[in-house]
Amino acid sequence: MLLTKPHRLPALACISSSGRSPNCWTDPVKDVRFRPAAAEDFTFLATMLGEAAVWRPDKPTPTADQVLADPRYSLYLVGWPRQGDYGLVAEQDGPVGAAWFRRFTEASHGYGFVADDVPELAIAVLASRRHEGIGRRLLVDLIEASVAQGFPAISLSVAADNPARGLYESSGFVAVEKHASSWTMVRYAAQSN
Repeated sequence: MLLTKPHRLPALACISSSGRSPNCWTDPVKDVRFRPAAAEDFTFLATMLGEAAVWRPDKPTPTADQVLADPRYSLYLVGWPRQGDYGLVAEQDGPVGAAWFRRFTEASHGYGFVADDVPELAIAVLASRRHEGIGRRLLVDLIEASVAQGFPAISLSVAADNPARGLYESSGFVAVEKHASSWTMVRYAAQSN
């Protein structure tokens, strides 16, 4: 069964001297701040794309410059932010994770492409901060943003043996197509009848 509304983790608004910020919230358990990604986050997003692409601890993670020089990965960030891009950054004494989505076309697309009107997401958390709920929070909030923006679904590509696949499945993603050793997964905005 697909979830029609993702479960939201408890959150508190960030409070500053000027009051509550509508674009900032903090997980009360972890003190991790989540905020919308901006143009200034480009280099960190590239670093996170390297973490997502090479997630195995026994393999070296490419640098942001290496990711941007590789056409297989750079298409996820070229021109960030372009019309329709949306992302989130998790921070605690600096950025610790990020998730974002981007729409592609049949002519130019990423590994998890399914349709022009379904954005593909990328997500990663620094290896030292995994298994703390940061990735789940980024994913759930990004799903909610895609639904709020009216997208019928959101997609991703994940290696069959990547432990994050369990996170995606528990968040309502279903495998729709296998490509070599990876799966394209889709999380629909509403359950089909």
